[in-house]
Amino acid sequence: MSVDFSRRLFTLLCGTCLTLAVFTPQAQAAHMPKEPELQASALTPALQSDKQVWDAVVVLPDERLVLEAPVWVGNTAPQLSVAAPDGSLSPYPSASWNAAEGDAESRIISAAGMTLLADGTLWVLDSGVPDHKAPAVAAPKLLQIDTKTNTVVRTITVESSALRKESILSGIAVHGMMAYVPDSGSAALIVVDLKTGHSRRFLDQHPALAAHRPILTPKGSVRAANGHLLAIDASMIAVSPDGQWIYVQPPCGYLSRIGTSIFTDPSVTPAAMEESVSQWFKTPTLGGMTIAPDGTMYWSDVTTGSILSYSGGVIPVPHRLITDPRLQWPATPGLDKTGHLYVPAAQLNRTAAFTNGKPTIKWPVTVYKLTLPTSAPPAASGN
Repeated sequence: MSVDFSRRLFTLLCGTCLTLAVFTPQAQAAHMPKEPELQASALTPALQSDKQVWDAVVVLPDERLVLEAPVWVGNTAPQLSVAAPDGSLSPYPSASWNAAEGDAESRIISAAGMTLLADGTLWVLDSGVPDHKAPAVAAPKLLQIDTKTNTVVRTITVESSALRKESILSGIAVHGMMAYVPDSGSAALIVVDLKTGHSRRFLDQHPALAAHRPILTPKGSVRAANGHLLAIDASMIAVSPDGQWIYVQPPCGYLSRIGTSIFTDPSVTPAAMEESVSQWFKTPTLGGMTIAPDGTMYWSDVTTGSILSYSGGVIPVPHRLITDPRLQWPATPGLDKTGHLYVPAAQLNRTAAFTNGKPTIKWPVTVYKLTLPTSAPPAASGN
């Protein structure tokens, strides 16, 4: 998913007195290289818009691109579009699901993340909060889309018992019959049983999921309209290909790892649940992340305009793939099957949501195609 605001965290960090959370210090020791491996020629424009800000891309099995243009940053409909190979755009999965008015149960209120499964199923999160400074207008829901027929085959409403008044769900990861959704408005992790539709709230206000550092861009810290430094609770999430681990973090914070078995073990005590979270890597400010079938993670680094990767294995290896001034607030990337990463340069800090209603976007907004190093395995995934 994409980066998201929190009503509670329009906040309220004083620049000289940030406090860092203290929890199990198990972050990996490997450091991210400073020098990029790829030249600027590896990054080429793939798609552009002079009307919408895209903050996430998913590459479908037939190579079409699904693009997310969330309403909370000032976009108008459609919030989901699909780009054909010739570059033409149309609402996805249909115009009715992207309607600006109508029954909340049969349209997207506020797109807040999407993830593609190996079988071509696309799961989309609708937070139900189109204005992050105002209350929700509808219950959050998950949409299951058959990308072969381009139809919504199921909707699952997140149960109110798993939510808080300040909740703004953002980001989604799915494995098997479980969906994992961070709450960026009131730090927690929502776990939805896709078989029963039952929702449960875990790790409520856990320090690993709460924001403790401000968002940083190449021009410095991002500030809210009141001048305070801006931080956001957890909205970045991915699940390992084998479904054993969840990786989750605030946009600016440690990436944490949690074993998924703990969410279905009735014998786990509250203390054991709290202690199940381990620091995994200290990342810069992220605009999005995705994970490949081999477990390699790809991160969009907002702070330096870079694309980073972190390979699996006994000794994980970090890579700075590219750093480029064109990557203004790179957001959630999508992978294809032939070794390319599609990265939207979202310019979120220039949107109305970040500029007190006075956008300074430099059009067009561009999705870039990054040719990965030949040693990188082909992949197709999106979280």
